[in-house]
Amino acid sequence: MNTSTNNKPTNGNTTLWATTFFIAALIFVMAGRHTSKAAANSANTSDGITLLTTSNGQGSEFLHVIDNSTSMYMVYFVKDPQNNPSLEVKATWFLPAMFNSTQN
Repeated sequence: MNTSTNNKPTNGNTTLWATTFFIAALIFVMAGRHTSKAAANSANTSDGITLLTTSNGQGSEFLHVIDNSTSMYMVYFVKDPQNNPSLEVKATWFLPAMFNSTQN
């Protein structure tokens, strides 16, 4: 009975390992570029109301409104901020209920 095994790597194994290391290197490079900061184009706070705008990357913007007196968070869509600054309500949340739902 011959119980010798061939431990010589094959081309398929070598290619698989090379690809694995390449993908791992890409993940580390891309993770290094990631920022944990949210990018706001403009942010203002006055009299308990915070307004900030963020770009959606396609020429439109979102207006985020936080009203401290009513504990409301509202998001509006601004389709064309330069030529037609009309607002469309996208979402409204009551902040205490939103935070309670995430804790449960």
